[in-house]
Amino acid sequence: MKKTPERIEQLAAAYVLGTLQGPARRRFERWMMESWRVRQEVWAWEARLGELAARVPAETPPPRLWQAIERRLWPSAERPDRPRWFGWWVPGWSLALVAVFALVTLMVRQPAVELPEPLLAGAVVQQGVDEPLWLISQTATGTALQLRPVAAALPEAGRDYELWALPVEGNPVSLGLLAADQPLVTLPLSQHQRQVLADNRTLAISLEPTGGSPTGVPTGPVLHLVRLHSS
Repeated sequence: MKKTPERIEQLAAAYVLGTLQGPARRRFERWMMESWRVRQEVWAWEARLGELAARVPAETPPPRLWQAIERRLWPSAERPDRPRWFGWWVPGWSLALVAVFALVTLMVRQPAVELPEPLLAGAVVQQGVDEPLWLISQTATGTALQLRPVAAALPEAGRDYELWALPVEGNPVSLGLLAADQPLVTLPLSQHQRQVLADNRTLAISLEPTGGSPTGVPTGPVLHLVRLHSS
């Protein structure tokens, strides 16, 4: 299938709305992995449809909701100081029926520190799943990514999840493997990996053989793509 501008625009709109399903959706996600132009079109549609979210009146969630989320993220007895929460509306990669959506991002109170670049945060969402699969944040020093599994399922036997950073041009850059059975996954970032994230802020998760891709590029299906936001 040719990647004409008209075809890319049609598929991007269907992808953001959540009406692009099955093999066509997986093929389009591979296009996003390979093409900056395709990702730009998806982001443009997210921005257009995301304006609808601004028309939804803001509501203050009850304290018990924040407490429930806190218990879910930190089930152990040792918990950090009570975090400062912010509710924010963000565009997701999958919107169901209407393009109105909401995600909750947890921002833990950190000591003041001078940062060479803004920290990044985001959530991996999936159509038909009420909770985010993964919450993603960058450490205060900017030298690592931290991922908390929320509704992420364990991969099938003989498989591992692998996280990738998508550069503006060139092949995806592996950031490491994700273990859905750990309460917190920390992935150290090299200078090159940090630069790729700073330039594009787009991640992908693929399903690879145990131990990760044997070729250095995604070989299995691309399960999720997420665009990080400055925090």
